Amino acid sequence: MGRVIKTILRAIFRPDKNGQLLESQLSSGLWTRTFIGLILFGLLFSLTSIFQAFSGNVPAIPLILPFSLENYFVWQAVVFIPWLVLSWLLVSWLTRVIFRLSGAKRLSLRQLSAGLALSFYPFLFWLWLPHFFTAVLYSLGMSQKEWVDLISNPGWFQTVYLCLIIIALLSGWLATCLTLTARRWTKRGNSLLAGSLSYLAWILIIFILLR
Repeated sequence: MGRVIKTILRAIFRPDKNGQLLESQLSSGLWTRTFIGLILFGLLFSLTSIFQAFSGNVPAIPLILPFSLENYFVWQAVVFIPWLVLSWLLVSWLTRVIFRLSGAKRLSLRQLSAGLALSFYPFLFWLWLPHFFTAVLYSLGMSQKEWVDLISNPGWFQTVYLCLIIIALLSGWLATCLTLTARRWTKRGNSLLAGSLSYLAWILIIFILLR
C-alpha cells in the first residue's frame, strides 16, 4: 500500500514525471497500483457521500440521474466506485481510438489506461477537498440553507471553495496533456487534442453522478 500512496502523491504533485514513470515502471505493477489508487479515491468520495446522507441534506445542484432526491447521497456512495472505474476504462478505450485515428501504431491500452489514471489523480484529490469540507460542515450540524448562503455570498469560504474546484479542473487537464505528450505516441498536437478530449469526456461523465 505504501507504493500505491507514493504513486498517488507523485502523480498529484509531480504530473510532469508521469511519462517517465510509465516508461520505467509499467512492468513492475504500475497498472495495478493505478487501479488501486482509483479505488481509494472512490472510497474517499463514497465516505463523504455517506456523511452527507446521514446529515439529512440533499444535493443543492439539479440531478441528472433518476435517483430519488432524499436518498441521492446514499446512491452516490454505492455507485461512485464502479462509476469511476468504468468511466476510466471507457475513456481509455476512446482515447486509444483517437490515437489510432491520428496515426499512432504501437500503443498499449494497458499503458495508456495507467497513464490516464495517473493524470486523473490531481483532479480527484483537489475536487475531494471541497466535498470533504462540505461533509464535515453538514456533520457538525450546518443546514443546507446555511451552506448555500456560505457558497453564494462573497467571502473566504466561497473563495477557497471555488479555487479548489478551479485547481482540480486545471490540474487534471494539465496532468493529462503532460502525460500523453511525454509518451510520444503521436505528434504533440495530436496528443494535446487527445488529452483534452479524453479529459473533457471523463469529467463530464463524473459530473453526471457527483453532487
